[in-house]
Amino acid sequence: MADVVLRSENLHKRYGELEVLKGVSLEVDRGQVKVIIGPSGSGKSTLLRCLAMLEPPIAPHRSEVGMVFQRFNLFRNMTALESVMCGLVEVRRLRKREARERAVEFLARVGLADKALQYPDELSGGQQQRVAIARALVMRPKAMLFDEPTSALDVELVREVLDVMEALAHEGMTMVVVTHELRFAHHVASAVLMMDEGRIVEEARPDEFFSAPKEERTRRFLALVD
Repeated sequence: MADVVLRSENLHKRYGELEVLKGVSLEVDRGQVKVIIGPSGSGKSTLLRCLAMLEPPIAPHRSEVGMVFQRFNLFRNMTALESVMCGLVEVRRLRKREARERAVEFLARVGLADKALQYPDELSGGQQQRVAIARALVMRPKAMLFDEPTSALDVELVREVLDVMEALAHEGMTMVVVTHELRFAHHVASAVLMMDEGRIVEEARPDEFFSAPKEERTRRFLALVD
């Protein structure tokens, strides 16, 4: 039997009169990488925030997750090392020495061992996003959620972030990724999901999804972004 790490069943979410999620059901097994695509306003980011427990959903399956946002969300007055240490000290209550050792290890894992003492303003966008990934990973989550992690980056910086994400996938990290990077979806995803107007309208393996989508809405979207 599959080991389900993330699950939502018939998930609804409203902001006032606006229903953003309309009965979304999703299961992610251990080691799977599910990539969600779709137009702006389709509910992709809201779904991730519900899975991460940043929004109060109706009936999720609670799980320890790490989340990486589009805009990095680093504290401007903290070095890369301090940013990665922060959760270990404040949430896990580790001693600073142990937290520092673990933070250095995870900065090295994302290729930033030499940037540990740099502040966000001294780092490129790609480097800042890799610090954000290390900050989430160091908490040893059961799954990682990525909300358009490359959309705020210059084109030449996108690859360095995708390389880290691909490495995580190959290591067996369970991941849900909202992205417009279709090449990443094609090569890394276990399954690709199309969202539109608060619903998942199609889910399939990447080869099927991109070569022979079943839904007209998926075909129209892919024709626009391909």
